[in-house]
Amino acid sequence: MQIEPLFGPDMELRQLRYLIAVIDAQSITRACDVLHVVPSAVSHQLKLLEQELQSTLLVRGALGVQPTATGRLLYGQAQAILRQVADARACVQVEESQVAGSVSVAIAGSIAQVLAVPLLAACRERWPAVILSIHEGLSGHLVEGVHSGRFDMGVLYASEATAKLETRPVVREPFFFGCARALAPEADGKPMSLQDLARHPLLLPSLPNATRGALDRAFAALDTGYQVAGEVNSTATQIGAVRAGLGASVLPWISLRMLRPRRSTVIRPLDVEHLYRDVLTATKPQAVRSRASAMVLAQLEHLLRDIYAPLASHR
Repeated sequence: MQIEPLFGPDMELRQLRYLIAVIDAQSITRACDVLHVVPSAVSHQLKLLEQELQSTLLVRGALGVQPTATGRLLYGQAQAILRQVADARACVQVEESQVAGSVSVAIAGSIAQVLAVPLLAACRERWPAVILSIHEGLSGHLVEGVHSGRFDMGVLYASEATAKLETRPVVREPFFFGCARALAPEADGKPMSLQDLARHPLLLPSLPNATRGALDRAFAALDTGYQVAGEVNSTATQIGAVRAGLGASVLPWISLRMLRPRRSTVIRPLDVEHLYRDVLTATKPQAVRSRASAMVLAQLEHLLRDIYAPLASHR
């Protein structure tokens, strides 16, 4: 379903702002506190918006005000529209040669641990008039945000869902076995087979997840399974649990630096041909890209090349 045909000539930007505020707050009253507008005005404008679209956008329930399916679609589109309007205003208010505006970047979890701070630092130094908004989460959950225009760009892992985005490959990233040395005192760096991996209880992210998906495919090819000791969806918590000896894990290359010091941990490459994830940058197809967005995307790809350079040099 496409939102664009629903937009009519009578829609106002304030209606989109009100919709976003109500969905974020899950309450018209709380949204009014943020907007500094009386509830009757917000309710009236949202009613006009629903009449314009000939569709119900919000419903009240036990969890407060919640968006309908159409409301969720319009929510993402509205954020993109308001961001473009803000960018246009910012560009008018500054010198033509200055990069300004807001840029929203979605970064998959484990990469965000390494990329987010350098990206923020580089953008603050080079373009202080650019307001960077970084969103961290599971790759699969971020895809729709990029596709809807809620996020200007993303650093994601290739999947069936990313096929609908405009993507550029970054690197094919292998996975490694990692655990506290007390759990596996054998020599560091020795390649590990899937059969060996199956002997270790693993701390892993829950599905859907690029690591779990790759593991499932690899073990399915052998018609066998693996042991799950626990499911942890935070990269930092997963690394902390591994270092504390609470279990072993399968980690992408980029997470290995978080397992230091090496004296207390064991890291082994996995001797499995098809166990990897493809890292890529992604944008909405045929999206109108602001100058600020284009500059941030170029900086993002430059930082990714630097981060993954040691891996590329060993290929």
